[in-house]
Amino acid sequence: MTSAESPLVQNIAPPPLPDTAAKLPRVWKFWGTLAWGLLLYAVMTIAAAIGIAAAALWFDLALSDGSALRNDGIVVAVTSTAAIIPVLVVIALAVRLARQQFRDYLALRLPSLHLAMVGLSAAVLLMILIDTTTALTGRPIVPDVMIVQVTSADFHGALGLFALALVVTAPITEEIVFRGFIYRGFSASRLGTIGAVAVSSLIFTAVHIQYDLFTLCGVMLLAVLLGTMRALSGSTLLTIAMHALNNGVVLVESMWFAGMLSR
Repeated sequence: MTSAESPLVQNIAPPPLPDTAAKLPRVWKFWGTLAWGLLLYAVMTIAAAIGIAAAALWFDLALSDGSALRNDGIVVAVTSTAAIIPVLVVIALAVRLARQQFRDYLALRLPSLHLAMVGLSAAVLLMILIDTTTALTGRPIVPDVMIVQVTSADFHGALGLFALALVVTAPITEEIVFRGFIYRGFSASRLGTIGAVAVSSLIFTAVHIQYDLFTLCGVMLLAVLLGTMRALSGSTLLTIAMHALNNGVVLVESMWFAGMLSR
């Protein structure tokens, strides 16, 4: 029987070669991470503008007074809360295009108990060091901008929203962006671990331009500590907890020096 007469022979065909290169997971390295970072910045800016416009209508804020708006606690709160969902959506898209799992790419895993205690203790010690140094130099423990923000939020009856933004949404958003997404991409590039900690910390400090130079030094120290613990623990959940602890202390201190806790 010839092959033309045999249906068995006719149906046998060599299997297609797997396109393994197209299916392998990847990491957005330096330039890819930087490009996504610029997109994230644009998305955050647009979300913040929409949030500010909504807050201005709801709380009757004067949009023409730009300098006052930048320091208004309501503006700070809505900027953070409005950005969290769009930012997470963009990062989820970037991770999906990299053929990775969201949780794995961003290191959203629990740290070991030992490293969790080390990280949280280091955050407390850093806060004590910064406050002590600030007091010794004759500067106010809490920057004036924080007093203005917490006071204005209280004036508008939105202190709860301000606290939520400062202690919850801001730590989650900033840590997922900086110690999750940006650190992951930079550390996989030629920068390596140390370079990723340094560069991501510089960018983190640069976006906190509302503070003076002295306070920015403290922000930089906090960023380096968070980046170091991210590298040591392999956990962004730990840095979120450390960041939330720091911001919670700042909130209480701001309320105290604003005279709100003594009322």
